Amino acid sequence: MRIQLISLFAAFLAGCIVMILHEFPKALLYNGLNKNQDPKKKRNVYKLYQYIDPIGILFCITNQAGFSKPYMYRLKNRRSNLLLGICGFTSLFLVFVISVVVMKLQHNFSTPLSYNPNDSTWRLFCQFSLIYMALISLSMLFVNLFPVSTFDMGLCIAAKSPSRYFSIIKNDYLIKVLLIFVVIFQLLTDLSKYILVLLL
Repeated sequence: MRIQLISLFAAFLAGCIVMILHEFPKALLYNGLNKNQDPKKKRNVYKLYQYIDPIGILFCITNQAGFSKPYMYRLKNRRSNLLLGICGFTSLFLVFVISVVVMKLQHNFSTPLSYNPNDSTWRLFCQFSLIYMALISLSMLFVNLFPVSTFDMGLCIAAKSPSRYFSIIKNDYLIKVLLIFVVIFQLLTDLSKYILVLLL
């Protein structure tokens, strides 16, 4: 019971952190690209809780593959779309790389994705948190490869071809249903675990 509670809380916290680290840099970049917007709206980007999606965090806890709640962008040009999309992918990739590097520096990760139940609560929590940070960030990167209009791939498509962007908006429901099935059946989770084990 103790291990399950530690794992549950670690997954929740890791999911929240990854969501914030994914969306907050994009929101800051958006402010930088739109310097003439209302100062009050500019300050809204610092409300970090707004980036945590309730359904996404549930998937993070159960499947280690969720999605964050994007800031409401009012995009005016293709360059802004592309920069925001690249920023989103980059932030997730960096979180994954940093998590893996930290894990490789820890002696208790000699056996990938394993833990010692006799370790202290704090040590187990840190270990679970690092594992979940790596898994969730990598899975969320794969999730954002789906051409959903508000995801990073959607932003990149909007930058390259507005006509295709309108096409994915029309098919938004079907794409999201497909994404939910992929997440529920843990296809992205298994792929992320496989990659993480290879790297460790």
